[in-house]
Amino acid sequence: MRRRGIILWVAYLLTLLIAGSCGSALKIEGPPESYTPEAFLPSPSVLPIVAEIDLKGLERSVNRRFEGLLYENTGEEKKDLEIKVWKAGNFSVFANNDEISYRIPLKIWSRFSWKLEKFGLSISDKYDVTGSLAFIYKTKLDVDNNWNLSTKTTSAGYSWIESPKLNVAGVNIPVKPIADFALSKTDRMITGQIDEAISQSFNLRSYVDEFWQEVQQPVRADSTYDVWIKIIPSGITLSPLTSSSGKLKIPITFTGEVETIAGDSIPYDTPVPLPPLGKSPAKPDKFNINLKADVTFEQITKAAMQQLSGMEFKEGGKIITIKDLKLYSSSGKAILAMDVEGSLKGRVFLTGNMVYNPDSLTVSVQNADFDIRTRNALVKSANWLLHGMLLKKLQPYLSYNIGSILEDLRLEADNMLKKYSLSEGVYLDGNLNAIKVIHIEMIPGAVRVITGLTGDIKIVTTEF
Repeated sequence: MRRRGIILWVAYLLTLLIAGSCGSALKIEGPPESYTPEAFLPSPSVLPIVAEIDLKGLERSVNRRFEGLLYENTGEEKKDLEIKVWKAGNFSVFANNDEISYRIPLKIWSRFSWKLEKFGLSISDKYDVTGSLAFIYKTKLDVDNNWNLSTKTTSAGYSWIESPKLNVAGVNIPVKPIADFALSKTDRMITGQIDEAISQSFNLRSYVDEFWQEVQQPVRADSTYDVWIKIIPSGITLSPLTSSSGKLKIPITFTGEVETIAGDSIPYDTPVPLPPLGKSPAKPDKFNINLKADVTFEQITKAAMQQLSGMEFKEGGKIITIKDLKLYSSSGKAILAMDVEGSLKGRVFLTGNMVYNPDSLTVSVQNADFDIRTRNALVKSANWLLHGMLLKKLQPYLSYNIGSILEDLRLEADNMLKKYSLSEGVYLDGNLNAIKVIHIEMIPGAVRVITGLTGDIKIVTTEF
């Protein structure tokens, strides 16, 4: 009996030794998983677009409409006066904000009867006069409530290029009435052709409506993960017209929400119709859209474990290794569930704040500390872990670099804007040159990164 008691006692001691060598097993209940939507509403995406009319293209279009003889009167309309008007050279087009000016060189030939009485003598004959003059026209541009570009072209006078001179018996015969008559007869024809050239060459409503419908079509941004970008426009305004560098510029600003959606396909939504024109005195300097990108918890923990796997954390004579890592959210906090082995075995829970660092382009769990239940358990079984060794050494590995994700997002959006054709001779062109993170939040399974992208975009017209 005594021998049997000794054997049992030795067996008990061996059991304790074996258990001790395997570490103290912990069974701790972690914080409950929960996701609380944050009260964050990003400002609407702003998409300022400049519709450009190339003045050289307009100039070519107007010139094609006027060739050779423009007007002829053989005396039917005005007795004793014959007149012909030709195009004397190419018309020139200039712009000053919402006004287009035209310099139109014309050659005039006139034959008229003139009767002069002097010193009791009566002198009468028919005389031919030729000269060249430049008519000036101005077109005022406006956009009506239905997004139709309206024009009103009027004469702004003329100046002689080659002034005709006629002297009969020492008396100067006035030629201004000839120019005035020529202007009155060609004015309506020229202004009508100019207005028609602009309206036929640049159908603003068609381009705006087509783009309005187009931006509402979802675009697949990433075929690997089936990520779609969708724009829901909410408003559109027109700013004052400007001109520079040979371009007439019509600034249009779209506002709306931009969202990313995952899935093989997304449900069809009836497009929002183009709203009536709204006007704004100022134009935003930059195109700005907000996009969302999700970084999964698995991506973050997998990257961390690639560095932590096999790493030993030592405190005095104690050693532990991390075997697995899980990430989730509880009451707005980031929770790390960490499986450890060695001098301590089991699962411990850390709690911290999920933050974004713009300098390192990383999302990370900052201020990580043991959850209250874990801390209470460690006080009893592994107080040495509370000295801070594990937390201090672990902190650098709780970051995940999203720089490549941000750049891929910018490039995908940027590529969509490269010479996107709206119709023949009309295309969308732009670039997104900057991206920044404006907010992050934890959602089920991922850290959602909300970004703002800025750049420039315009509608370009190359054909008239």
